Amino acid sequence: MIYKKIADEIKFRINSEEYEIGDILPSEKALAQELQVSVMTVRKALAQLADEKLIVKRHGSGSFVARKINYHGGELDGFNYQMNIVGVTNYVNKVIEFSMLDAPPAIAQQLKIETGEKVYYIRRIRIIDDIPILVENSYIPVALFPWLSIGNMEQSKFNYFRKECNITILESHRSYTPVQATKEQAELLQVPPNSLLLRVQSVSYSQDNKVVDLSDIYQNTNKYIVKHIIRR
Repeated sequence: MIYKKIADEIKFRINSEEYEIGDILPSEKALAQELQVSVMTVRKALAQLADEKLIVKRHGSGSFVARKINYHGGELDGFNYQMNIVGVTNYVNKVIEFSMLDAPPAIAQQLKIETGEKVYYIRRIRIIDDIPILVENSYIPVALFPWLSIGNMEQSKFNYFRKECNITILESHRSYTPVQATKEQAELLQVPPNSLLLRVQSVSYSQDNKVVDLSDIYQNTNKYIVKHIIRR
């Protein structure tokens, strides 16, 4: 539908350097003229962005940027930190699987442990404003975190590592790949089958160079973008 394309265009602008939170958007008429569509189409597009809580519409004043979805974060910043730094409070880490298993050879190799050593397998969905935005599959060595619980994983795992276990993440290696959503991923993220997702493979190291976390993350980039700024 045309209005969805217009919503995506406006969303792109909101998430660019063009706007700051609190800025007013051009009027519906001005946007319609610029984008060469009807005012009604723009109105429907803005209504969608309001439903996504990216903008807030104030009667008689116009539409204002409420927040962005390109959360600023470094390689070592966790999801909870990213949410807190931009003032998002209505988010949830939902654990949908928490089990202990013998590490298969491929997992053991990446975690730098012996095959068959015990690891946690944890699957979480990250939810913002009741909208699922990413699925995370994690493998964590049991030997490093023998008391890890579902409750810990419903909060910030990196905070738990640091505050409860005195283990600080000093380095994270990540690779990024576009992939099509599987049927299960599409259902979990509430997107159409074969939607494009961003796969993030992450290996995190502690201060003594131990691998403490191996995660495979699938992000709906239409709802959640992390913007990394690298300086010389």
